[in-house]
Amino acid sequence: MAKKQLTYADALKILGKGDSTVLDFAEKLVDGGLGAVGVPDLFGLRGEMVKKSRRALVSLREKVAGTSRMDRMDRIEAALKIIAVEALFTAIAELLEEQGAPLSLDDLEMTGEEQLLLLDKVGDRLQGNVLGLPRGRRSGDRRQELSRRPFFRSTVDDAFIPHLKGLAAWDRLDETERSRLVAALRDERIEKAADRKYADAYLRLSADLPELRLWSEMADREEARDRITDVADGLAELHRLLEEVASGRPVPRRLGELAAANQAVLDRPILRAVDADGGLVFPATGEAYVVPRARFAYAFSASPSSDSWWEEQELREDTPALLAALLTEPRSTESPIVVLGHPGAGKSKLTEMIAARLPASDFFTVRVELRGAAPNAPIHRQIDEGLQAVLHDGTSWRKLADAAEGTLPVVILDGFDELLQATGVDRSDYLEQVQEFQRQQQALGQPVVVIVTARTVVAHRMRFPAGCPLIRLEPFDEARVARLVAVWNSANAEVFAAGGLAPARPEALLAYRELAEQPLLLMMLLVYDGSGNALQRAEGALSRGSLYEELLAMFARREITKHRPHLNGADLEEACDAELRRLEIVAMAMFARHRQTVSAEELEQDLRVLFPDAAVRPEDAQLHGAISDAEQVLGRFFFVHESRARQRDRTASVYEFLHATFGEYLVARFTAGTLDDLVADHARERRRRFARPLDDGLLYAIASFAVFSGRAPVVEFLEELLHRRFDGDPGLREDYADLLLSLFHAAPFPSGNRSFAEYAPARATLVYRQAAYSANLVVLLVCCVGEIGMEELFPGAEAAWTEWRRHAWLWRSLQHDEWHGFVDTIRVRYLGGMAGPVDAVLCRERGGPINLGECIGFEIRADGPGSNDVLDPYEIELPDGTVTSKLLRSVAVRAIGSAARMMLMFGPYLRHVGDDPLAWYSDPEHPDLSWSESHDVLLLRFSPPSADPRKRWEAFRRLLGTTAIGHLELLVLRQAAEDLAAYDESDDEGAFHPLADLVADYLSSVDSVVHGPALSRSALRAVLDELKAPLAALPGVRERILDLATGDGGGTAGPAAPGPTGPAQRPPRRDADPYYWAPSGSGDNSGPS
Repeated sequence: MAKKQLTYADALKILGKGDSTVLDFAEKLVDGGLGAVGVPDLFGLRGEMVKKSRRALVSLREKVAGTSRMDRMDRIEAALKIIAVEALFTAIAELLEEQGAPLSLDDLEMTGEEQLLLLDKVGDRLQGNVLGLPRGRRSGDRRQELSRRPFFRSTVDDAFIPHLKGLAAWDRLDETERSRLVAALRDERIEKAADRKYADAYLRLSADLPELRLWSEMADREEARDRITDVADGLAELHRLLEEVASGRPVPRRLGELAAANQAVLDRPILRAVDADGGLVFPATGEAYVVPRARFAYAFSASPSSDSWWEEQELREDTPALLAALLTEPRSTESPIVVLGHPGAGKSKLTEMIAARLPASDFFTVRVELRGAAPNAPIHRQIDEGLQAVLHDGTSWRKLADAAEGTLPVVILDGFDELLQATGVDRSDYLEQVQEFQRQQQALGQPVVVIVTARTVVAHRMRFPAGCPLIRLEPFDEARVARLVAVWNSANAEVFAAGGLAPARPEALLAYRELAEQPLLLMMLLVYDGSGNALQRAEGALSRGSLYEELLAMFARREITKHRPHLNGADLEEACDAELRRLEIVAMAMFARHRQTVSAEELEQDLRVLFPDAAVRPEDAQLHGAISDAEQVLGRFFFVHESRARQRDRTASVYEFLHATFGEYLVARFTAGTLDDLVADHARERRRRFARPLDDGLLYAIASFAVFSGRAPVVEFLEELLHRRFDGDPGLREDYADLLLSLFHAAPFPSGNRSFAEYAPARATLVYRQAAYSANLVVLLVCCVGEIGMEELFPGAEAAWTEWRRHAWLWRSLQHDEWHGFVDTIRVRYLGGMAGPVDAVLCRERGGPINLGECIGFEIRADGPGSNDVLDPYEIELPDGTVTSKLLRSVAVRAIGSAARMMLMFGPYLRHVGDDPLAWYSDPEHPDLSWSESHDVLLLRFSPPSADPRKRWEAFRRLLGTTAIGHLELLVLRQAAEDLAAYDESDDEGAFHPLADLVADYLSSVDSVVHGPALSRSALRAVLDELKAPLAALPGVRERILDLATGDGGGTAGPAAPGPTGPAQRPPRRDADPYYWAPSGSGDNSGPS
C-alpha cells in the first residue's frame, strides 16, 4: 500500500492547527467546495487560497519545533504541497490572463465537486515530485536547480488539461478555441513561472526548515564545499546536522538502551582485530574515524557493479551532509539506501558510526549483521535477530517500533554480499523485498528507513528499485590519509618518544597508495611503520613485493609470538615461514579456481593435499571443541576477510583478502618457492650416477589450473622475486632457465611419477591443463631470462616458429583473460628482415612501439619468383596501445599467416593514412551505430560517387569529425573534390550541395595542421584549389589554413612526425572514442583475438 496522498485541504489542516481561520477554510473546502467558502469560481478560490496558504506557513519554525521526527516530516510535506499548488495555479492564472486565452480560470464554471477534484488531482500529481531530494543530475546552482524540476509541465499535461476536457466549459469551445487553450496551458512560460515561484517559496521556507537547506545543497556544490570544515570528525557532523532539526523529546527506556549500545562503538579502539606491538595505542573510534568521500547516484538505468559507470557519477566530499539529507527527506521510507564499496573501504564501520551518531530523540537504529542472520528469513525476522544480538532478550521489531512514539526507525542491513557469498543463495530480489517491507510498515503507520550495504562486485546480483539512492565509498585521498596519520601520531606520541621513533609521515605511506587509500590497510601500514619506523627508513625504496613480504611476515610473527611465546631465533623464523606457506595455499586456492574467494570447505580440501600439517593441533581442545584447519589458518590474519552466514544448523564461511594484491603476491611467492625446490632437486639429480626423472608434481599441480598471465600483478611479483634471487647469485639464472627449458621440452609427454596428483581445486580437461602448464612455463622462462631464442624451446626443429604456432593455437583455447594476459606478457619478434631467414625471439613485453615487420616477419617471403616488391614492413612502426597494435602482437604470438599477409598489404595505409585502421568508433550522431576509418576511406575511394550518395555523405561527415588537417583528412578532402566534380551543381535536390556544405563547415572549423612532409603548404594548396565551391562563401579561410602550415610541412598540431618510417600523425577526433571489437554475444571488449 502506497503512502496516503495528502489533499490540499489535508495540508492546510496539518499546518493550520491552532489557527481557526485556516482550519475553517480547510473544512469548508472538504464539506462544500467553493460555495461554502464564499467564492463563486476557481479564480476567486485562487486568491483565497493564496491568502490562507501564506497564513498557514507563518511561524513555521515554531510549528515544527519539538515535534517528533514523523510529525515533522508530515508538516514539511504539507508545506511543500501548499507552495507547489499555489505556484502552479498562480502561474496558470497570470499567464492565461496575459495571453488573452479563450478561457481564464474564472470562466471554467466548475461545480464545487469538480473544483476540489481538480485541486486534488493537481496536488496528487505534484506530491511525489516536490518532496525531498531532486532525482537525477544536478545543475550546480541551488535556485536554478529548484526552478528546473520538470514536474509542473507534466502536472499540466497529466492532471490539469485532462480534467479541463471533462468540463461543460470545454464543450462550449470550438476546435480552434480548444487548440488555443491547450497551447496556452502548455506554454513554457507557465512552467517557468511556476518553477520560479516554487523555488522562491522553497528558499523562503528553508530559513525555518533546515532540512530544506540540506536538500537544496544536494544541488549547490559550492555551498556543500563551504560546509566541509574537517575531513575527519568521527561523523560528528552528521550528528550536528540532525541535532539541528531534532525534537529533543525524551527517549523511551528500551530505545535508550539500544542507543547506548550503538554509541558504545565510539569508545572502542578503531581496530580491534590486531594486538599492538611495543605498546602501540589504537585510538578510539569516535576520534579516529575518517569519513570517506562518496559517489552518489540514483538507480535509473544504473550499472552499479561497473567502476567505469561510477567514475561518471558525482563525487561527494560532504558525505555527512549527503547522509543527513537522505535520512530526513520524506521519500527516505519508500526505498532502501544502498551503500557499496570494495573490501576494506569501510562500509561496516560507516554503518556503526551512523548508528552511533543519529540523535536518539528522533531516530532509533537497528544494525543487523547479515552474516549472523538466517539467509532466507523475511526481513522482519532478520531484524529481530539483530535486535536480540544487541539487547540480549526477546524484544521484537514490532514491539520496539510500537514504542517508538514518532521516532523514525532506521534499519541497517550490513553485509548483503556476505549473505550471498557464504550461502550461495540467490537473493537478487532482496532489495525489492526490503522495499516491500517498507511499504508494509508504511501501511501500518510505522514508516522505516532501510540502509543496505554490499560489496560493489556483487551489485550485478542485485535488482535495484527505480530511484533507489546509491552511494559508493571512495578510496582515501591525501587529506584523509593525513588526518588519520595525525590522530595515530597523537595517540602514540608517548610511545614514539619512549622508543626513539619518529611519528608516521603521510608521504611515507602514500608511496604505497594502493594500500594507503583503503582505511583498514592504511591502519596496517601504520602498525608496520610503528615497528621501528620501517616504512620511513625505507624512504619509498621498498619494492611492492618487498613491502608485501615485510607486512605478511610481521603479522605472521606477531600471531606466532602471541600464541607460542616460547619460540625464538630459528624456531620462530621457521614457524613464521610455515605460517606464510599456509597463506600461500589460501591464495592458490582462490587463484586456481579463478576467483577472489574460497570457501572453508574448499580450503580444507586443498590443505589436506598440499599441507596436511597446516593446523596447529592442541592435545586438548578444551571446552570450545576442535576447529577446522581452514579456521586455524585464516582466523589469525586480519587482512583476510571472512564472509560468514548461517546456513541451516551451521555457519558457512567464505574468505578473501582485503586487497587482491595480497593473494597475487602469495601466488607468486608459492610458485617461486616451488621453483627453488625444483632447481635444487634438478641439481641433485644431475649429480647422481643413475638419475631419476624429475618430479615436477607440485609445480604442475599449482600451474595447470590457471595461467599466471591472467593476473598481471602475479607476473610482476614473479619477475621481482626471481630477479631478487639472481641478484644474490647471478649463476642461478642459468640454473632456473635450464630447469624450465627441460620441463617445457617434457611437458607434452605423459609423466608417470608426478606427486600431488590428487590436487583438484577445479574440474579441468587434460587439454586445458596442458595448455595452462606449458603457457606458465613460457611465462616463467621469460621472467627469468628476459629474452630467449625460439629455437631453444624447440631444439632440432626445422622451423622453430612452426612448432611454436602449434602450441600457440592450444594456448588460444585458454580463458579470455588468460590469453590476452599472455599476449600482454610476452612479445614475439620475428627478426631477419625481408630477405633473411626467420629468427624468432621471445621477450618480456614492456610496451613501446610495435614494428610491423617483427610481428609478421614469418609470412613476408614471396610465393613466386624473386623478392616481394612491397613497402618494407620493418620500416613501419606503430604506437602501442591501439587496436591494431594489439592485434599485431596477437598475430605474432599465434603466427597467423593469413592475417600477417593482409597486414603486409595494409602497409601503404599504415605508412600514409593512419596507424589504427582496425579500430571501431562510436558515432555521436547515431549512438546505435559504430564505424571504421579504414572502411569509410576504402568505401569513398573505391565506390563511384553515384553509389549511395547518402552513405558517402555520412562517411565524409565522420572522417572530417575533427578540427585539424592530417594525412587522412587531406586524403578525404581530395576525394571530396573528386565527388563534387562528378556531381551536378545545378541539381538542388542532388548530392552536390550537402557535400559542399559539409566540407565548408569542416574547413571553417580547422584550427591546426599536423606536421609532416605530406602536409606542406604546397600540398594543402593543391587540394584547396580543387574545393572552390565550399570555399566560395568562406572568405579568408583558404589563406588562414595555408598559414597554419609552413613550406616544409611544419604545422601547428604538435611535434614533428617521425621520419619516413613512422606512422602517419592523427589529430584527435571529436566526440568519437575508439574501442575494441568483441564478437557478438561474447560480452567482452578487451581486445582483438
